[in-house]
Amino acid sequence: MYKMSSFTQLSRLSNYLIGGYKTAVHGRTFITTQVCNYAKSAEQKLGIEKPKRPLTPFFKFMTQMRPALLAKNPGITSKEAIAWSSKHWQQLDAETKAQMAKEYEKDLEDYKKIKEIYESSLTEEQKEDIKRVKEEMAAAKEKRKLKAEYAELGRPKKPMSSYFLYIQTRKDIFQGKHIKEYQKKMREDWLRLPESERVKFEKQAQQLMEKYRKDIEAWELKMISIGRTDLVRTKPVRVKKTANSKTKQ
Repeated sequence: MYKMSSFTQLSRLSNYLIGGYKTAVHGRTFITTQVCNYAKSAEQKLGIEKPKRPLTPFFKFMTQMRPALLAKNPGITSKEAIAWSSKHWQQLDAETKAQMAKEYEKDLEDYKKIKEIYESSLTEEQKEDIKRVKEEMAAAKEKRKLKAEYAELGRPKKPMSSYFLYIQTRKDIFQGKHIKEYQKKMREDWLRLPESERVKFEKQAQQLMEKYRKDIEAWELKMISIGRTDLVRTKPVRVKKTANSKTKQ
């Protein structure tokens, strides 16, 4: 946490930061600098310039304070910076907060107008592209979330195929080679590999797969026991034919 050597120093820094922010507020400037680095939006991925929603009063305040805070304490972490800014936000006078809220409402009105113009300017093709990329991003996010959950719950990892087991033994030749060149070389060497050598890798892959099947079944039974059936693979249910059904046929 950021610490001052005395109450006087803390007050001086607080007054300096808040005073500087008052100047920015009364000058009514749009601050677009974000406190954190966020992932690209669908529009950014497509090279479409989308209007940015104005920062809320607190985030605008934190953004304005951040340069001076980092200058005074370069090694401060993001968590400490947020805590420090939150503390000073609570100490900020009501008049400045009210002015900031008023400016935010005005900025929000301007943003809504600009957003309407932006949305009406999009072609049908651009709208479809944005929708598609958003769906892809949502699917990728869910996949990452599921992967992290699998790792946390200790889900067994699927073993490598015989080909990739072979590649593991040839890592030494990768040095100095381009990835595509390396992959081409590995593929050619694998196809030229004598049958007697290839069988060794195939047998190893088969043994690893058999172990994986047992491990994954045990893991899924554990997931069922703790109520996480959503993580269990869906298996087709085989309907047994009765004597009546055979007769009808």
